[in-house]
Amino acid sequence: MKTAFEQGDPSGGPAQKVCAMHREWLEHYWGHYSKEAHLGLAQSYVEDPRFRKYYDSIAEGCAEFLRDAIEIYCE
Repeated sequence: MKTAFEQGDPSGGPAQKVCAMHREWLEHYWGHYSKEAHLGLAQSYVEDPRFRKYYDSIAEGCAEFLRDAIEIYCE
């Protein structure tokens, strides 16, 4: 995630690989996948202070970067 963030391109290969890995993680825990749920979760990473704190501890702005990358991934 940090490497993808440092490259600064949510549509780039590293960011999209993170999104694919995130999807695999969701499928494992949820037992299914939905773009809508993935997008909703990504938005919660920005809106929920607990998620934002976790992702922004990687790098300031990382929560929004991940949300943006997931939006691109789900297009």
